Amino acid sequence: MLKPFRWSIIIGAALVLLAASSPAADWKTYQQTFITGDGRVVDFFQHSISHSEGQGYGLLLALMNGDRPAFERIFRWTTENLQVRRDALFAWSWGERANGGWNVIDYNNASDGDILIAFALLKAADRWGHPPFREAAQRIVRDIRAYLAVTADDFQLITPAYFGFNGQERTSFNTGYLMLPAFAEFAKVDDEAFWLRTLRDSRRLLEKAAFSRLKLPADWVALENGQVTIAAARSPVFGYEAIRAPLYLSWHGEIGTLSAFADYLQFVESTGYLPIRVNLVDGSVAVEEAPAGFYAVMGRCAQRLGRHALAQKLFQDAGSKITREPKDYYSNTLFLLATGKMD
Repeated sequence: MLKPFRWSIIIGAALVLLAASSPAADWKTYQQTFITGDGRVVDFFQHSISHSEGQGYGLLLALMNGDRPAFERIFRWTTENLQVRRDALFAWSWGERANGGWNVIDYNNASDGDILIAFALLKAADRWGHPPFREAAQRIVRDIRAYLAVTADDFQLITPAYFGFNGQERTSFNTGYLMLPAFAEFAKVDDEAFWLRTLRDSRRLLEKAAFSRLKLPADWVALENGQVTIAAARSPVFGYEAIRAPLYLSWHGEIGTLSAFADYLQFVESTGYLPIRVNLVDGSVAVEEAPAGFYAVMGRCAQRLGRHALAQKLFQDAGSKITREPKDYYSNTLFLLATGKMD
């Protein structure tokens, strides 16, 4: 069993050289491209909006690169512009409104953003010895527990948002929101029993969400009558959302749960490419290749599972592809998260 997630994990010399040699994938270039001077993380492929998820990732990347001034700028913009609800959670979307003004577009939250921001704040409080970061995180964690906790069948989980995902008989969950290392950190500063159960049940949901011959989690799954099923109306694929599941599992040291991706890695190795999506209902695999960030995530997954030759190949492909994706916020973010480290 691997040890729990530590920021200081060094994935390998080849990985470090990869990050250093990719001009479109270093922290300085990322800041210049995707982060405004006042700390707003911009998603160009979605009409230059900003969202709580992106702000959370920006905080984590600043932390991973030891850049406290950037961390504080991103946090300041986030609190001033997104933490505008009556609770401590964050409006998920900020951008250009129909009248041409720029402000909050949707006041509903997205729990992945709330979780990422709180997680980054707790890590920053430990790294820089700054109690106000911990206090801010505790307020967010408390309200995640108070307003987003849901019990479905015998699972205790965090719902994707304050409203919009819970039905009387069917509750939907985004597998990319199941951030186990964050829940472990939350247990240290909030209701320990609650968060340890949430951690356990989130892991259990992922273990049951292994669909098709490749045993992959769907972007969206549903709990219905005690069964974990693909929420096909939302997304029948392993793709844009679920690609984060192996990243978070690798951070948490969840080697047992991560091993579910072994069959997929074997498929990738035998076919010589990583598809952008796999349809888990009809079994079809996209011909289109995934972006660089997906390659980096699966490279990290392969590394953690001891598939070193495959990991090296995936990281090399990621490094080559990322130079051709200069404006792709999500791919660049995943690339840096998957190849980064922190002392």
